[in-house]
Amino acid sequence: MSTLRKSMGGVVGTFVALSTILGSGTMILPGTSYHQLGRWAWLPWVIAACSVIPLLYCYAWLGRRHPSASGLAHYAEVALGAAVGRAAGLLAVFALVAGIPATALTGGRYLATFAGEAWLRWLFPVAVLAVATVVACVGATVSAKLQVALILALFVVVSCTAVVAIGSRHYAAPSAQLPKLGALGRVLTAVYVAFTGWETVAFTFEEHKRPELIPRIFAASYVAVVALYALLLFGLFSATGPADRALSAAPLLVLAERSLSGYGRPVTLVLVLATVTANLFASVLALSRLVFGLARSGYLPAALARMRKHDGNPVAAVLAVGGTLGSITILAATGLVGFEVLFVFSGGVYFVLYGLGAACFGKLADERFAPAITATCGLIVLAVTVLAGPAMWLCWALFALVWLTVRLAAAAGREPAVGAVLVTERAGSDDGE
Repeated sequence: MSTLRKSMGGVVGTFVALSTILGSGTMILPGTSYHQLGRWAWLPWVIAACSVIPLLYCYAWLGRRHPSASGLAHYAEVALGAAVGRAAGLLAVFALVAGIPATALTGGRYLATFAGEAWLRWLFPVAVLAVATVVACVGATVSAKLQVALILALFVVVSCTAVVAIGSRHYAAPSAQLPKLGALGRVLTAVYVAFTGWETVAFTFEEHKRPELIPRIFAASYVAVVALYALLLFGLFSATGPADRALSAAPLLVLAERSLSGYGRPVTLVLVLATVTANLFASVLALSRLVFGLARSGYLPAALARMRKHDGNPVAAVLAVGGTLGSITILAATGLVGFEVLFVFSGGVYFVLYGLGAACFGKLADERFAPAITATCGLIVLAVTVLAGPAMWLCWALFALVWLTVRLAAAAGREPAVGAVLVTERAGSDDGE
């Protein structure tokens, strides 16, 4: 059976995780939350940051013990059966196919606004996705090294800009006043998008040299992400007031221009390019690994599981992913696919995947405190689902529909043998441990 080459160490794996997590949420959500909630915008960020901890623990535990290119699809298959596993894998593909173009288009909108050239809305997303595809074809090692450089640049620029804003302007402390529950719920649902991505990182775990480091990678990337979001939010508190309309469109531009004066626009350009490019490099790589894993298991066409002989890179899956993402990006840029729809759909499905990950942990973990962690995750997922409203409910309905379709296909004899699939995926996991 074909398995991916073990090429990632702990440091590189941490930067790949950061690249996957830091996307459009970094560029938009600190500003929109501040615009809507004022100086108690910190509250939904604290709630989201604290509530994802048990969910991340579940994924770290699963990744360490079951490293596979199929990620959640493999966890769900082992824990909950082949039908749930395949449905989870397909749902993850849907989420990434929607979320990756949305991130690329966000970068295009920023650049089009800065340059005053509308054609950059579609040219930049298509170009950067093409580059990300080429880099993924070259290999995971090259992609990971580029992500390290981009994320380091992002952290340096954001930190310097935020520190200058906090130090040079009158800093207004966050408010301790509690917001109305309805307003908090709406913002909290959006803010959760900024804490998704760790489930996508799981699709690269088969390439890790030391799976036992995966919990440390999750912990280190979590601390770095929280620190970056805090700097952005408190920098905005110092740089401008919540009534500034630009907060909903280009908060990074507001922060840079108010902090660095004439250098604001080029600094913002660096921030956007570093964030979007790093995220797309990581996401294209992760999605290609998921597609490869599903094809290897017999859930997608076998041609997508072909690997290059000299380095074991699944180039067929990479090229298929790049072509699909480019096509959807062009459709969205022309208005045939709604830009906002991509974000809402992707964010909702990501949270469904979190819930499924927690269920898999509850089924597989034999640790003494596993039931308490699973119950906590269940309450978090239920609360977010209720607060989010119909958009999230539709995502759960989509999962149910996909699962039902898979079950019907299995009943009709078109599903791969469950035993063969489990043996294949478990063999891939054992090779990585």
